[in-house]
Amino acid sequence: MKNLIILIIIISISACASQQAPPVTFVSCDFKNAPYGSAPRGYGQLVPAIIGSMHPIALSTVSITDTALLRRVVVQDVKAMRTQSEQLNVYARIVNCTDYPIILQARTQYLDRNQVLAEPVTQWKRMHLSARSIGNYQESSILQPMPDSFLIELREQL
Repeated sequence: MKNLIILIIIISISACASQQAPPVTFVSCDFKNAPYGSAPRGYGQLVPAIIGSMHPIALSTVSITDTALLRRVVVQDVKAMRTQSEQLNVYARIVNCTDYPIILQARTQYLDRNQVLAEPVTQWKRMHLSARSIGNYQESSILQPMPDSFLIELREQL
């Protein structure tokens, strides 16, 4: 009986030891690879009418218009999908890399093939992000003709 108890204890200890630790689930940001002031997956560019008057702005991405945010948040992903009614739904996932909560605002400009506004710019939407957390922004176009591209602007709440 004593040997059976010892065997059960050894099996229990080895079973616990063989289990792997869960993956890291907290936010940890590395700004070395983060684009300066915009998010990945952009295509096309808004170019200036007067050459050299401004840097081109990537389209279909997030533009961080508040330079104070550049080393505080990371845009983790940007996506756009069409609905059955041809609306353009845009999504952005934002990571708060700080140790304190922040309030962000985002809005979307929908552009046609000629890079002209396809509909009025959306209202600013507020996002509350806790320390080291992830937030999501979503917006849908409303007018026809359908937009060709978009630009999401991101700033800290005024």
